[in-house]
Amino acid sequence: MKVKKSDVKQESSLRKAVKNVKQILKKKKVEPKVEVIKKVIKQGKDLRRKTKIPVGIVYIGHIPHGFYEEQMKDYFSQFGKVTRVRVARSKKNGRSRGYGYVEFAHPEVAEIAAKTMNNYLMCGRLIKANYIPPEKQHKRYFMGTNWSVKNYAKLTRRRKEIRSNRNLNLNKKKDKKLVERYLTKLASIERKLKTKGIEMKITPVDVPEVK
Repeated sequence: MKVKKSDVKQESSLRKAVKNVKQILKKKKVEPKVEVIKKVIKQGKDLRRKTKIPVGIVYIGHIPHGFYEEQMKDYFSQFGKVTRVRVARSKKNGRSRGYGYVEFAHPEVAEIAAKTMNNYLMCGRLIKANYIPPEKQHKRYFMGTNWSVKNYAKLTRRRKEIRSNRNLNLNKKKDKKLVERYLTKLASIERKLKTKGIEMKITPVDVPEVK
């Protein structure tokens, strides 16, 4: 099996990026900067200080099939600590919409991950990755709940109903064939009796109507 040069180049650049991230975290001992936000309380002159730790978020587009929350977290953890992962999904069927977000504990790591993964070929799809700096972030990126059978209970029930209806239709077809076979046998018995001079009409009992 031949290995494409483009694949080798991508893997090489990925390894270099991961190595650079580790060196940065080790050398500079990156610690999240604390942004102090002053909030003025109208009813008094006191000032309350609220601390917010900035994080790095990466938008991931063109997500290939099978590369979802768990897989994304495992994959991007090679760059650094991943705090949250979100895959946009349909509310009706729970299917992936092809994009999502990965949150890193350090903005510097997220920026390197985005640069490395942008236009990265994975499973025949060209991944799109964009870094979202702290000042442009909002809560809507991680709104809602991630995929699970519990969170998408309605979808699970609907699938069970579909399977139940499908089985019901199969049972109806099976019953129809059995009734037809039974009636054919009765007709055959009537013909044999008729050849012997016996006129008899056999009426089946408790046989469902065939439609």
